[in-house]
Amino acid sequence: MEKLFKNSSNQSQAVEIKKISHKKHILKTIYFNGPLSNSELSKLINLSTPKINSLLVELVEDKLVEELGRGDSSGGRRPNMYGLIEDGFYVVGITININRTIISIFNSNNKQVSGPHYFPIKMQPNLEIFMRVNEKLEQVVKGSNIDRNKILVAGIELPGLINQKLGINKTYFPHITNLFEDLKKIFGIPVYFDHNSKVRTFAEQHFGLAKDKKNVLMLQVDWGLGLGIIINGKLYAGKSGFAGEFGHLPIADNGILCSCGKQGCLETIVSATAIVRLAKEGINKGSSSLMEELVMGDIEKIEISTVIQAANSGDQFAISLFSNLGHWLGKGIAYLIQVFNPELIIIGGHVAEASQYIMAPIQQSINTYANRDISNDTIIKFSELGSKAGTIGAAAYALERISFSK
Repeated sequence: MEKLFKNSSNQSQAVEIKKISHKKHILKTIYFNGPLSNSELSKLINLSTPKINSLLVELVEDKLVEELGRGDSSGGRRPNMYGLIEDGFYVVGITININRTIISIFNSNNKQVSGPHYFPIKMQPNLEIFMRVNEKLEQVVKGSNIDRNKILVAGIELPGLINQKLGINKTYFPHITNLFEDLKKIFGIPVYFDHNSKVRTFAEQHFGLAKDKKNVLMLQVDWGLGLGIIINGKLYAGKSGFAGEFGHLPIADNGILCSCGKQGCLETIVSATAIVRLAKEGINKGSSSLMEELVMGDIEKIEISTVIQAANSGDQFAISLFSNLGHWLGKGIAYLIQVFNPELIIIGGHVAEASQYIMAPIQQSINTYANRDISNDTIIKFSELGSKAGTIGAAAYALERISFSK
């Protein structure tokens, strides 16, 4: 990131590093909060207004910040407002999951300028996958006429048990002790990653329903079932970074074997993978459904989008699948409410697209299994970020990490 700033030969290296750190903090603060005045930046960053003004002058010269005119007055002189130059820099957001890879590029105003681009690259336990993803990123950059030198950082959301502080993914790369270094070599820029549920919770915290909230749970009901936790306004990771493995709580008696090795995990009932499996099993056992027609008789081609499309067309079997999912998800949420007493629970992921079929059974289960005095304090909403939650969260998360790196 330092290549975007002018270095002064008249200052000591230590002073220059500190100045660059302050500049990064200003850029990050404007990125996450939008245009701000000198005094607003001073309060948020805890630097004097003269110091902020001096740094803003240099950032304008660096062509990273621009003056936007006067803002609203609170009684005195109307303040000058400062925002980021739209294409001053870029950040990359990447989703890699068990089914595909998605790449998006965002400019310095957090506007998606390229993507989402979908590629049939599935998660696998070797570094070659990242080489393939980088090749696709290079294609995207060239096709989008973006200056590669202006890309500061890439963020990746991944499945697996991730200790983000140490740069370890114990599920897919158990023998790699610092995946950050390997990724930087492959992509040629700093790369930061974390578990998909935490990345999407970060997105909700800064750009979605959790903004300005203190105690929030984010349930990522996608191909798996993950949990992101915000406690007292901070994203909670736990001792080793593994907090949130909610989907692997054994909850169903005589349930099927889960990928983690246990039987009856909640994820085997509450996930897009579970819905698709149950849809195929039901049709093969004789259940009548529009889904069979939608896939031209090839049951193996049923996907979560197929089940949602059938439900939206009034297919009772498809609707019953989501109703059953809602019951079990609601039971799990009841436990979470009892433990965390959150002000808000956000539900995201593919399954959230069927919100109209799962909300009622979720609430019924909460009424059945949770203490009313506690559950009445919790609001449940479905994410409004949609499919872009992963890439926008990964990109912003990476920028937040790099802002204080040396």
